[in-house]
Amino acid sequence: MRPIERITEESFAPYGSVIAFPAEDQTNFYVVANDQTHPWRLACFRYSNHSIRKIECHPTSQESFEPLEGTTLLLVAEHTNPENWKLFLLDRPVILKAGVWHQTLSLTPEATVKITENLDVYSDYANLAGEVQVGAIES
Repeated sequence: MRPIERITEESFAPYGSVIAFPAEDQTNFYVVANDQTHPWRLACFRYSNHSIRKIECHPTSQESFEPLEGTTLLLVAEHTNPENWKLFLLDRPVILKAGVWHQTLSLTPEATVKITENLDVYSDYANLAGEVQVGAIES
């Protein structure tokens, strides 16, 4: 098992960005993503999986993950190498770059994230060489 990393702006930069006001921004309204050519949708995703064998990516769309309930690990990999993945504790909202491989795992019996993605999102899937498994903790 690979280590679980904390999300920081630097550690997450290859995969996307943290949804937060930039330190130098003094406004009250900060646009995180703005794609005026494709409509977006908001969704809640509830899951209880503690293991995965497959990951997905959206080659033409960014996607946000915002923790709502439970404890989530977010597995991510750059598009060129899905086997070179990292695990992050999803304790703050993030937005993935288009084409980043990803999947969620729950550390609690169940977890929920809010997702924002392109309305007509296209998905590619990749099977991992082995199963990625995490143990559940009490919520």
